[in-house]
Amino acid sequence: MLLDKLRRHQSEIPQIATILDRLDDLIKKKFGVGRVSLQIQLSAGSYAPHLRMATNDNKALMDKIRMEINSLELIMENEGDKIDELLDETLKQLRNLALWIVFIMCMILVVNYKRTVWLFEHATTNEELAEKFSHLALHDALTKLPNRRSFEQYLKKAILQANRYQVKVGLLYMDMDGFKLINDKYGHAKGDKALIEAVSRINNTLRDSDFFARVGGDEFVIVANHFSEQSDLQILAERVISAFNQPISLDERDTQVPMGVSIGIAIYPDNAKSQKSLMSNADKAMYAAKSSGKNQAVFY
Repeated sequence: MLLDKLRRHQSEIPQIATILDRLDDLIKKKFGVGRVSLQIQLSAGSYAPHLRMATNDNKALMDKIRMEINSLELIMENEGDKIDELLDETLKQLRNLALWIVFIMCMILVVNYKRTVWLFEHATTNEELAEKFSHLALHDALTKLPNRRSFEQYLKKAILQANRYQVKVGLLYMDMDGFKLINDKYGHAKGDKALIEAVSRINNTLRDSDFFARVGGDEFVIVANHFSEQSDLQILAERVISAFNQPISLDERDTQVPMGVSIGIAIYPDNAKSQKSLMSNADKAMYAAKSSGKNQAVFY
């Protein structure tokens, strides 16, 4: 290792070059004699008489190598400061190279880390957007209730469960009485506020097992599960109707407007054998409630 470093700097110390060249030649000769001696031993036996000549040649070469090494050591003693300086410079260059390598590796790690964070953030953002769009696809933007699509999916599952466990499903189809008048007289903004208040009041009347959705402008549905008698649905409908006994306030000036609800009720499988017919029959019962005086519940 030291000889390699000296050879790289032989231009700074010219005397070294000559000695190193001579050492190269002597070492090559030494290995050449060694190979010949080994071949002789293998073919003629370890005690062949002519081995003595190879041994003498080896000894002479080793003496010359020692002389050259002694000369080299003498030069190194005389040029010690210069050699130390050269070695220090070499070590400094190696150290600088190592620092550059470490710096480059750190930069690579930082870039990869930032890229990983970027990918994670974008993946998280995309997942959040997907969840948001999925929610919007199944919910009404104004009232935050499930929309018609979500309602139809839920009703389909409820009917499948009813068939499996031999139970019934009640469907309450509701239309808000007086909503069109509010919209026409006070504008859509006030109409939206009236709907939001109506939803809040209906929500307060529901059981935990009831499914509540908006399926049209002022049309809502309740899917009732876990009831025993038709009278249970009648009681639920009366609670919803009673929620509108008090008028709705539209603004800070306390503009009060009356509002009611007409409800049509159909039961699966008593009044219908399919999801489509259940929805149709509940809708027909709701129109019967409106045409016979409004703000009441009618069974199909």
